Amino acid sequence: MAITTAKSTRNRLRAACSAAAILLLPAHAIAAEWTIVPSLDLKETYSDNITLAPRGYEQSDFVTQVIPGISLTGTGPRLRVNARYAMQNLFYAQESNRNTINHMLNANANAELVDNLLFMDGLASISQQNISLTGPQAADNVNVTGNRTEVKTYSLSPYLRHSFGNTASSELRYTHSAVSSGVGGLADSQTDRINLGINSGSAFRTVGWGLNYSNQKTAYDNSASTLIQSRDNEVISGNLRYMVTSRFSLKATGGYEKNDYISIGTKPEGSFWSGGFSWTPGPLTSIDASAGKRFFGNTYSLAASHRTRLTAWNIAYNEDITSTQSQFLLPPTIDTSGFLNQLWAATIPDPVARQQIVDSFIQANGLPLSLAESLNYLTNRLFLQKSLRASVALTGARNTLVLSLFNTSRNAQTAQAQDSILFGSSNLALSDKTRQVGGNALWNWRLGPRTSANINAGYTRMSYPELDRTDNDKTLRFSLVRQIQPKLSGAVELRRLQRDSSQSIGTYRENAVTASLHMSF
Repeated sequence: MAITTAKSTRNRLRAACSAAAILLLPAHAIAAEWTIVPSLDLKETYSDNITLAPRGYEQSDFVTQVIPGISLTGTGPRLRVNARYAMQNLFYAQESNRNTINHMLNANANAELVDNLLFMDGLASISQQNISLTGPQAADNVNVTGNRTEVKTYSLSPYLRHSFGNTASSELRYTHSAVSSGVGGLADSQTDRINLGINSGSAFRTVGWGLNYSNQKTAYDNSASTLIQSRDNEVISGNLRYMVTSRFSLKATGGYEKNDYISIGTKPEGSFWSGGFSWTPGPLTSIDASAGKRFFGNTYSLAASHRTRLTAWNIAYNEDITSTQSQFLLPPTIDTSGFLNQLWAATIPDPVARQQIVDSFIQANGLPLSLAESLNYLTNRLFLQKSLRASVALTGARNTLVLSLFNTSRNAQTAQAQDSILFGSSNLALSDKTRQVGGNALWNWRLGPRTSANINAGYTRMSYPELDRTDNDKTLRFSLVRQIQPKLSGAVELRRLQRDSSQSIGTYRENAVTASLHMSF
């Protein structure tokens, strides 16, 4: 009865949020300025190893791509919308039964529904992801590996904000999100979360404070495994901040967290604490660091950034309990657009105009939307992830260079049996422990007013202590992009994929060339 009541309450809350959005959004939509840009991409690829098979089993093929798409941008005093959709049609010359259609979507929106009170955030995506780290790592959807699937996500988050003068401010947020995939062994999920936060205002100049509460419930589609049950998470915390100077402050956080999943290690419940500092030595530099303890042991975090007129530097370290589903709801941590936004923040202060220029620059120069980083793999298990990332972007009159490094380890926190359908009984140790170390370098060289060259090189070393296996993945891409007319561009790309594995069956090579045309209307 309690479960039924809880589900009914959540359903009523979702319905109320949807109704509010439907009633309030039209007025904001009318006031916004809308830009709709249809597009069409035509590509022809030749690959000497279309399936990324081991040496001696390679198959070559020509692949034709026809990709109609559309981008939608809405900008208004109370509304921001940015959405891109593309339908990728793939046609294979040798094996027509491989022909397929992929849908690709990346959309986000923010609306102020009631002046200074009620707001709404929304996200939606459709993408194609590699399933297993030990399987062939396709560079894109052209490779036919049997190790790739479609992942769909969406999130709706209405929230209330209220200020109590200069004494305090509060926010009450409800978030409903969902993740689904085409893999039978991976459980689809729906998550409902409530967050309540109250933080001190400007009246507290020297000592600031905050109180926070969150309650999250995640329900899984048990068709993947009866061992995967719904999971609850509840956290209550408080924080203090002491301003030593106007640029340097000490901070402390403490609270209690409770998780109801069955852990193979420490009971996932208990008090936690952390202490650290925040330092902003200048308007373009910030450092935030802390150390503390949670139920799984000592924990540390770091976020530092520095920007000059021509460079942007970032380094971050974090530790947390996470899942495949929750990671798919996060944006890429190393994305080209984010770097360029940082680089040009000083010269283009308007964020809307800057984003439009960034998007045009990426499209005109044929740059990838995101850079290589530690790869997510599909699993039903929860894991403790420790991740270190460092990156730098530099730009000049004719060159843009982006470098990134990462070091990520994951240790499973729940039982192997939850992945019995996904991996099979012989590979259950796959997600027990993994470590990924690597980096990426992207260089864009503008040869002339309408021509540019790109070199993109990536390396990832993946090790599995429980399987006594190590894989080294290397990627090299070179492309020339030419703006033929204001709304027509062409490109030629050469790529090389290589995996060297401690297991011979996992080793492969691929060389490919792609010619493409991009038209916008």
